[in-house]
Amino acid sequence: MKNYIKELHKKSFIADLHCDTVGKIIKGVDIRKDNKETQIDIPKLKKGGVNLQVFASFVSPRFAPHHCARRALVLLETTLTLIEKNREFLLIKHPDEIKKLRKGKIGILLAIEGGDAIEGSLELLRAFYRLGVRILTLTWNKSNLIGDAALDSTKPHNGLSNFGKQVVKEMNKLKMIIDISHASEKTFWDVYENTELPFIASHTGVYAIRKHKRNLKDEQIKAISERGGLIGIFFLPDYISKVSPVRVKHVVDHIDHIKEIGGIDIIALGSDFDGMSKRTKGLEHTGKLTSLTETLLKRGYTEGDVKKILGQNFLKFFNKFK
Repeated sequence: MKNYIKELHKKSFIADLHCDTVGKIIKGVDIRKDNKETQIDIPKLKKGGVNLQVFASFVSPRFAPHHCARRALVLLETTLTLIEKNREFLLIKHPDEIKKLRKGKIGILLAIEGGDAIEGSLELLRAFYRLGVRILTLTWNKSNLIGDAALDSTKPHNGLSNFGKQVVKEMNKLKMIIDISHASEKTFWDVYENTELPFIASHTGVYAIRKHKRNLKDEQIKAISERGGLIGIFFLPDYISKVSPVRVKHVVDHIDHIKEIGGIDIIALGSDFDGMSKRTKGLEHTGKLTSLTETLLKRGYTEGDVKKILGQNFLKFFNKFK
């Protein structure tokens, strides 16, 4: 069984839709080496069989209102330099470039977490796209000029602002992926009403299992499924379960629920590695992703199902943005 799990994992395309590792790199951590400071580094990515990793540049609201774009640029430059200096990495800007990923190559897709980065400017949004950013998480924990955040009680816009609706339409024109992780429910539904392209929740959980404002309710899961979107399950213990320790089986409980409500084709991975203080037991870092494959198989998922969750669903979704 162990060999079968390893072989299945090895021959699967594996994509992770969210990590905050660049925040560690900018502080001086060398991810060329296996280290204790990060949940993602090159040796761990290889051990976990990751083919594509989304590197998110997290822009804290503390840089608002006039220094968010600068912060985003510094983080993006850090990631781009990392890619240039390490032959293991390849920057991915277009779905067709996935074909360039051969054995030993790991694709990097650029994201910005926090719409504060564009500082109320569609010109900045377009500029970030030119730099290679392909995913924008509209909000973080504090509402911004684009819309309201799930964890912000003030809700100044009652959903998307008028500017936020312009951002959604511009992202559609650019074929840039809209990420509603961290968005309030009303912001979610405003995105649903205003986008022509499918959207994602890159790193989230299920509200029915863990009642947290950051997690998706069943109607939201159905809406993402209806639009051909994607939900990346994260491994963030506090948002997965109240039990301690949180284990891989609790992550799979969320996957089970999404499959039941929205179907197998919308499930993806969105670890949120290096964005957490606590760790899920058995999924402490990206090198342990085989434990998720093992747990899915034991839960009764077919080989085809497992491949979809690990990355095939993302490939299908990404091809819609050609």
